[in-house]
Amino acid sequence: MTIFRRIALVAAVFSPTPLLGFIVTPLSKYANSPTVVSASTVSSFAASSAIAKPSEEAVTIVGAGPSGLAAALQMLDLGYRVDIYDRLGEPKDPSDPSVWSAEAGGVEKFYLIGLGGRGQKALSDLGVWDSVSTYCSEVVGRKDWSPGSEEGVERIFTDRPYTTMVLPRDKLVGALYEEVLKRGGERVNIEFGKDVTVTAYGDGVSDNDKRCKIIVRDCYPVGKDADGVCEVAVEEVARECGLLIAADGAGRSVADGVGDVVKYVDDNVRIYKTIPLKLPKSPEWNWKLNFSARTADGRFNLDALPATAEGDYCAVMLLKETDPLAKEGADAEEMRADFDRILPQFSKLIDDDVMRRVAAKPVARLPSFRYLKRLNRGKVVVLGDAAHSVKPYFGLGANSALEDVVELGKQVKSHGLSAEAASSFNKERGGEAKALVKLSRGFDRPGALGFVSFILPLIFDGIFHGMAPSIFSPNTIAMLQASRKDADGNAIAYSFQEVVWIKRLDRLKQATLVGGFLGALTCAISASLRIVAKAVGKTKIEVSLASSMVLFLGVAVRRFYASFIDNSAGEVLAKTSTDINGKKVGKTGGIFEDNESMIMRQRSKQRERDGG
Repeated sequence: MTIFRRIALVAAVFSPTPLLGFIVTPLSKYANSPTVVSASTVSSFAASSAIAKPSEEAVTIVGAGPSGLAAALQMLDLGYRVDIYDRLGEPKDPSDPSVWSAEAGGVEKFYLIGLGGRGQKALSDLGVWDSVSTYCSEVVGRKDWSPGSEEGVERIFTDRPYTTMVLPRDKLVGALYEEVLKRGGERVNIEFGKDVTVTAYGDGVSDNDKRCKIIVRDCYPVGKDADGVCEVAVEEVARECGLLIAADGAGRSVADGVGDVVKYVDDNVRIYKTIPLKLPKSPEWNWKLNFSARTADGRFNLDALPATAEGDYCAVMLLKETDPLAKEGADAEEMRADFDRILPQFSKLIDDDVMRRVAAKPVARLPSFRYLKRLNRGKVVVLGDAAHSVKPYFGLGANSALEDVVELGKQVKSHGLSAEAASSFNKERGGEAKALVKLSRGFDRPGALGFVSFILPLIFDGIFHGMAPSIFSPNTIAMLQASRKDADGNAIAYSFQEVVWIKRLDRLKQATLVGGFLGALTCAISASLRIVAKAVGKTKIEVSLASSMVLFLGVAVRRFYASFIDNSAGEVLAKTSTDINGKKVGKTGGIFEDNESMIMRQRSKQRERDGG
């Protein structure tokens, strides 16, 4: 089971956004030199709106990405002054057309973020969803081409509690940056091209040691395509902070000093390149769909999501490390020939210049699975990708980061800028970080591990939930998209820890039922064999029948396993005709409603692979 096959699962049924972010070789976002920006110096933005009474205490935020800027909004609304430092350059205006287009550097760099129910609610809580949503594109369904298929299968999602929205990361950053400047006024100070080192975490005993302290230095990019990699100046400025929020993503310049990191070895490494597509306006290409295709041998997986509402798409091409196209300076003619042969429906959307530039550019890797054991130290807190990094399934990473911000706001509101607020944040979100990473890693295991940890549980959950929905919950992916009522009757998403415990309970109930059934079946067979043996006077028949049964089951399991292990997760779920609650939504048979038909299809496929 390959990662790019499994990624297709996300869009197949349970989420129209399989990859939270599509990343390619980044262009430098640095300004020519370190810059300082305050709301008073930016004339293009409106004056600050009325908010809580200002405090003299300052919150320091390291990182001006989505989670850092969202945290700034939260702290500003609570009345605090905010200092923000980032290694990169000032964000662009979100309405600037150069943020995304195939013509304006789209081949070299773009990065899409999918906002599901979790992210949309968090941004609504922060009061910015209305402005952010104006830059988003809807994803209302999926069109998928199975290996070797000339016709794609389209499905419009009608069972979702929300509509997934997608936008370029730079537009999200620009929209949040604009809002920070609007709300902050003189209370916000943003410095770009800056590196931050923590010298004291505020976890000491004396009053002086109870404040966090940092050193700020100018940071100059290394190479034209640097992304957060910079040469740090010798000159430094020492500063203090009431609370420090580390939201610097993969940079993790602060996180490494906060606590131990649990990092998993990536046993399913894949690399990728992104490709800009301009879709024609036609019935074949609905601009609100996620498009995907893959090869039977697992070599190629292509997944595309809308970057604008005008037909600009971002396609991700996932490859194995050893693939001849998985390198910088790949052969453009070979890439074109491969696309013409195995992905012709997409090949016609890519002109020769774009194909040449895609082949030439460097590859990128999906992030590894890792999380911090503790998200706080003294008066320092870590959130977002700096606290928990996952491969981009279901949009969980970015959406979870925004949930981190909202929770931190609740703790600061209750405890002020204190170590107690940081500790309470860790109690609420530390377990979530661990559960998020472990759940996501379970979707990514290769080969037999992937079948056991991912596909087989989907099958069992589909069968048992279909038979007894009041006793067994939907599968893990559906649970991540589902919601429940809180004490006030409001719909809220299940926490990652809740999903883990609910599925553990399901596994226990399933094992109990299956074990009981097998035990009863064994007793029945044994009794039947004794009767037969006594009736015919041939005791060897018991051994013969038992051996035949074991042989039959072994062959059946082998064929069933072989059919799925080389099948994409997306293809498995594309066959389903049920929604996230296990209800039928179409006529096509699927694993959750017609297992016999599914098995017959898989056996037919296996015969084709075996040469008839």
